[in-house]
Amino acid sequence: MSEGRRRPPSWLWTTVLTVGLLILGGLLLPAALAGPFPRLPPGTAVLRWWHLVPLFAVAELFVFHMEVNQDAHTFSLSEIPFVMALMLADPAELITARMVGEMVVLVVRERQPPGKLAFNLSLFMAESCLALSVFHVLGGVPGRTDAAAWGAALTGVCATAVFGAVAVWTAIRLHGGRMTLTPVIATGLVTALGNAGLAGITAALLRDRHWALIPLLFVAALLVVGYQKYARLAKRFSGLEILYDFTSSTSQALRPEQAIAGVLDEARRLLRAEVAMVTLNAASGGGLTETVSSPPDADVGELPYSVRWRVAKCRETVVVPRNTPDAVLRSALDQVRVDDLLVAPLVSGGALIGTLLVAGRLGGVSTFDDDDARLFSTLAAQAGVTIDNGRLIEQLHEQALAREYEALHDPLTGLPNRLLFSRTLKSTLERFRDGAAPFAVLLMDLDQFKEVNDALGHHMGDSLLEEVAARLRSVVADRGLVARLGGDEFAVLLPGITSPTEVLDFATLLHDEVTDPIRLAGLLLEVGASIGVSICPDDGDDLAILLQRADVAMYAAKRAREHVTRFDSQVHGSSPLHLQLAGEMRGALENERLEVHYQPIAQVHDQRVVTVEALVRWNHPDLGDISPEEFVPIAERTGLIGHLTHYVLDHALEQCRAWQNTDLDLKVAVNLSVQVLLDREWPAKVHALLQRHRVSPDRLTFEITETGIMSDPEHMIAMLNELARTGVTFSIDDFGTGYSSLSYLQRLPVREIKIDKSFVLPMADDPSAASIVRSVIDLARNLGLEIIAEGVEDHRTIDHLAGMDCDLMQGFFLSRPLPPAEFTAWLRRRLALSLAG
Repeated sequence: MSEGRRRPPSWLWTTVLTVGLLILGGLLLPAALAGPFPRLPPGTAVLRWWHLVPLFAVAELFVFHMEVNQDAHTFSLSEIPFVMALMLADPAELITARMVGEMVVLVVRERQPPGKLAFNLSLFMAESCLALSVFHVLGGVPGRTDAAAWGAALTGVCATAVFGAVAVWTAIRLHGGRMTLTPVIATGLVTALGNAGLAGITAALLRDRHWALIPLLFVAALLVVGYQKYARLAKRFSGLEILYDFTSSTSQALRPEQAIAGVLDEARRLLRAEVAMVTLNAASGGGLTETVSSPPDADVGELPYSVRWRVAKCRETVVVPRNTPDAVLRSALDQVRVDDLLVAPLVSGGALIGTLLVAGRLGGVSTFDDDDARLFSTLAAQAGVTIDNGRLIEQLHEQALAREYEALHDPLTGLPNRLLFSRTLKSTLERFRDGAAPFAVLLMDLDQFKEVNDALGHHMGDSLLEEVAARLRSVVADRGLVARLGGDEFAVLLPGITSPTEVLDFATLLHDEVTDPIRLAGLLLEVGASIGVSICPDDGDDLAILLQRADVAMYAAKRAREHVTRFDSQVHGSSPLHLQLAGEMRGALENERLEVHYQPIAQVHDQRVVTVEALVRWNHPDLGDISPEEFVPIAERTGLIGHLTHYVLDHALEQCRAWQNTDLDLKVAVNLSVQVLLDREWPAKVHALLQRHRVSPDRLTFEITETGIMSDPEHMIAMLNELARTGVTFSIDDFGTGYSSLSYLQRLPVREIKIDKSFVLPMADDPSAASIVRSVIDLARNLGLEIIAEGVEDHRTIDHLAGMDCDLMQGFFLSRPLPPAEFTAWLRRRLALSLAG
């Protein structure tokens, strides 16, 4: 409502209505008092004002409440003495007695404020004058109890019922309340008819058959008691229905704001309250609170400390009815600025999470009572669980989003990682096939990054990567997508290009921005960068091919010491092996043309084989045996490393089960690329393969290179811990060739360290190499780890390792990697010789 049309204050409306009713009563008063009260024969029962005052007071005390369409209605037995007085009392005494009797109840029991009291008394006066006027107009004569007199009295009270309903409806609407007029009039008429009928019988008996009043009173008392019992029972069943509706409505909310809104709306509706309010403690347990009300602009004050203490400490529901005699509770109503209220604790899991309040019983004819408090306590208990569940769902949702973000973004720079870049590239390729513009893929590698790491440490290397990422992000902005693929390798996806020249100019701009000197910790650092470019569709229309050709162009730029190079099939075709292998590797995996060979790992002290390492081999039909050093990096660059690792793991576990079925209990070790750990589904895939082949997780070890771990140690630790929960173990491969930190090594869930063969091979003749091996073994002992020495090729090396208390060994002295059948035959011959010895 605008400021210019602000609603007048409530006291003004009350005054206007009261004055109007007084004027109307004054106008009707002459007609109401027309005609003298006839003298009746001696012994005839006549109701005098001292009879009527207690009758009106007692009738007003028996008030009955009912609900129609969520509206509250009330009726009393006041029409009974009113009709009797119309037929058997002087009009002036009737008006006086009703005013006095009703006023006693309103003042003593209801404790109505002066304004409301004046309105009700003026309404009673106008109603009385109206009923007497109708009674006289229709020929009613006081002192007669025949059918004509009763009909005139009935018409008078019906007119009064309609008039009173309209007056109350008008008052409530002018005060901003809600009430439906038709049910109120219908309830008033039905009540008037019933009460008038009972009054007519009572008046006739009072005049002619006094003794019959006794059984009539007895029947009336039974009816009143029976109705009260029925009303309580109906209210109880209504409470169950309310609880069911409340639970059904609020349990469907999934988010906290939905749960709170549902709780407030349902609490208002079901308890017929003007206002509902939730006050929530901070989810973290801090002192901050959150208050939400319905309606949102409700003018509700803060609960006093005494009430909040009872709710929070005693965990009890507090009911404050209208006109409560308790001075403290009356003060609470004044402070909250409501007529009545209910407030209950919200508890979930034994902890107090807040309070729920409803205030202002609609209709003004009833107030909150103990039955409402019991129902409200139950609703609050359900509401507490609903709201807390909403909070929990919100937390789980946020955690899921955080996990998804972590799985798709580089933790150091915040850039998308290889997985997200591949997904985006795939969707961009699909849009191109549907008619979108061409796009380009740019791969960038820093040229002096390793030197910075070696000279200044990993923390400076990380700072350098963060600065490079920030520069790339600022140049690319919303033009495309920039990602960190791992280590010092970055990628840019540039959609909507118009020409190759545009892409090369943009790549040059990226290069110039990245290679501009960087100041870190007071040092001015210069790094170079090589960028390779491939364009769809000119350089391919397949995800793997585009990545592979951008990679070829990047390494061509690095070799030629050029800044930016675009893939050129004629120039870069002089090295066709990588192109051919990249194109054929997917088919080799799908058609199972790759083989898995096995190399034994044995205990040093007795040379008993306990583990085998699974190693992939590719016997190309045209090229012959291809070294893993050639095709594994291609798989990493073209996004096939996940398929390749899954392929090797599947075959290795299948063979492990086959050996177990023939009483050969061997553990199996599989190499794991860092890129595979970026796949959030990898732990589930590992678990599925273990279940499929019925292999215990403790029989599987994943080998991860030290360099791979240190490329992003924090992220790798998190990923390895998640995978370790499946029950598998880990080994650090090629230990000693990287720059691992003891602080990270202690946090890794590893069981073994494999000493790189570059230290093991010369240790028998090179004291410095032997010293390094001994230091690594001592380090592993202090960390509680086992040691595997790679590259063992003679007895002298074994003797040195035994003297250093090395655990396990691997190398050609035992066996080269063998196909499954050959390895099984070799192992059985070895076992037979051992038994024979």
